[in-house]
Amino acid sequence: MSMYLDRNRILMSQAFIILYSLLASILGRSWKTFAVIIILFIVLSIVMSRRSKGPLGVKASPADIESARRLYEEKGARELQMKDEGLASDLQEQSKALMSMNLIMIVGLAYFILFWRFIDPLYEFVAANVTSNELLAHFLAFLAYFEGYFVVNTVSAYVVSKRSGPMITINMPTEYTVSEKGIVYKGLISKTAIPFPLPEGVRVSLNERRKFVEIRKVNTKTDFRLRLYARNPKRLYTIIERYGLGSREPRQEGG
Repeated sequence: MSMYLDRNRILMSQAFIILYSLLASILGRSWKTFAVIIILFIVLSIVMSRRSKGPLGVKASPADIESARRLYEEKGARELQMKDEGLASDLQEQSKALMSMNLIMIVGLAYFILFWRFIDPLYEFVAANVTSNELLAHFLAFLAYFEGYFVVNTVSAYVVSKRSGPMITINMPTEYTVSEKGIVYKGLISKTAIPFPLPEGVRVSLNERRKFVEIRKVNTKTDFRLRLYARNPKRLYTIIERYGLGSREPRQEGG
């Protein structure tokens, strides 16, 4: 099943649509309401992102992992990334997926802006044919507007995902620490922690020539790759193999 038809995602989206519709019906149709909804959407997206279990489906405290005995640390990974001649080709593959996602966002934003001006006529239609209650009529008008956005966004995203396959994400931190308890790497906003042992279905590969160890999880929805560039990739791989994989089958080597 596509991630865009996931039951939990649909239920969550419908809950937010009802919330937005109720809020908009109280505030009325204005650009202030539009701005409030956009801000609320961004805030809720950030909150949900921080509450998520992470790209590998597990969550841990960075402080807890960093408190354990450190086994490997890298702070100059950017230099190694710049020397990797195969990186451009890998990023090109990711860029195609990102372009598809950007197209989906543009389509959704176009609907959001273009159809905003039709809410008043929609309200008048509902008030004349469905209910004379002003608040309820506004609520139903906004509900139809947001449901239209959901349908347009979901359909376009589903079509793109069927054509392009799993969404590719290559995460390449410039700084990271590996301890007995897991991996902590620095992101744009905050630190992300991946605990040991690694979840089932996660593959670890070593590429000594290009100087990185890659932790990868692939399913029908996403293709997530955590690429750890290292001055001593062999040693890093051995550490992750021992503490992250345990007795599981291991070694995937590349290049």
